[in-house]
Amino acid sequence: MPDDMTGVTGVPDLEEIRKHIDDVDRRLMALLAERASLVGEVVHYKRAHHMPVVDRAREDRMLVRIAEIAEEHGVDPRVAQQVLRTIIDGFTLLEVEELGPDEV
Repeated sequence: MPDDMTGVTGVPDLEEIRKHIDDVDRRLMALLAERASLVGEVVHYKRAHHMPVVDRAREDRMLVRIAEIAEEHGVDPRVAQQVLRTIIDGFTLLEVEELGPDEV
């Protein structure tokens, strides 16, 4: 925890911690915006190459990789995988809206 969050009593100041959380959330949104832009490029590529929206093998590899990265950073891999799964699902929904559902 950054030193500037500790109050006079040595106990972290809740408002300062929350300000830092808000800052992290802003940075996360900037990263999601960057990811959204890249997903847009994927949509154009898939459309040009008549590719399916969903690539479960790629998603599985991403989830394994994010667990490894999470462990390197001291984050519970289950949390990281759940977050990435939610992100993948959200952007897949946008891809389906753009490209239409895959044919079964």
